[in-house]
Amino acid sequence: MNSPMPLYQQTPPSPSVELEVTHLKLSSPAELAPKESSTTPPAWTICQTLDIKLTKPQTLITPSVLECLSLPAELDFAQSIVLFGQAPIWLYSHLISQCLETSAHIPWIGTYDARGQQVVIVASATEGIAVGDTFSVFLNREPCSAILIGGPPDSGKSVFSNALRLALRQRFPHKTTYLHRASWDGEGNWAYEAGDSDTGKPELIKRLITLNEFRIHEDPETAKLIPGYFQYHARTVENLRQLTDYLIIDVGGLPQVEKQPLVEKCTHYIVISRLADAVEAWHQLCGHTLSPLAIIHSVLRSQQDIIQTDPLEMVAGPWVTPQNAIIPPALLQHIDTL
Repeated sequence: MNSPMPLYQQTPPSPSVELEVTHLKLSSPAELAPKESSTTPPAWTICQTLDIKLTKPQTLITPSVLECLSLPAELDFAQSIVLFGQAPIWLYSHLISQCLETSAHIPWIGTYDARGQQVVIVASATEGIAVGDTFSVFLNREPCSAILIGGPPDSGKSVFSNALRLALRQRFPHKTTYLHRASWDGEGNWAYEAGDSDTGKPELIKRLITLNEFRIHEDPETAKLIPGYFQYHARTVENLRQLTDYLIIDVGGLPQVEKQPLVEKCTHYIVISRLADAVEAWHQLCGHTLSPLAIIHSVLRSQQDIIQTDPLEMVAGPWVTPQNAIIPPALLQHIDTL
């Protein structure tokens, strides 16, 4: 009797990662040297790119995808290679390792930094180009809509922002959605994707959030960094708008004037507030620059009642846990018109 086939041969994992060889327009290696004049125009070159595409963006990929993943046959190892795309660190590490194992003569390998819109060199066999050097990237794409989410603390902004991200992905599966958190509260998508079914996991998530929270506004020394902090996120938003179809920005719970550079890089705003008298401050911060998309009066009970439609204003909730967070269809219809 033949022995049974291993399970992974009987039911191979469905492909959830595709690799495609494309090209990016980068600043030339000469641009790594200090410029003699700020008016000197940049020189650009076309570079080979290994584009990583997740075919099931609503589903987290697992390391099992590595079993059936191979580098494209058309990848030229005599040229430099840029890894491009949204993927886990372990997938990037695997692909870099595969490239280096395949050929020791690759001029250099870089990875794309979306927030900085640059390529970071991670391996180099070329004199004059060192690990850690960077190249600017020219994408030449139409910037997408950027929706700023604001409102006072404890209104459910983080839960709402994540629910909006998931709802947009489900409603528009052919488009890409990215949630950028421009705040220091330590919370990210991982806190919701981790789930809460395992014993002890909710406590672990809370502890990790607390450990990664840096309340720089409470210390006089670190508070000096706040203007630069939001200027950095303003540049990040400007870059991210060229990479996705919908960009959501969670800016935290205070309508600080230091956030103005970031506000100016967005296109629309949503205020979600448990306090009716806190909404006006967000109108003052955003209303002169951005188009109001929705005002959501946050409540702890299950409710979705529209007060007016232009701009959309409604009472909705609760925004406490991911399981109970349901984005109102009226809001998705508004976003569909952007």
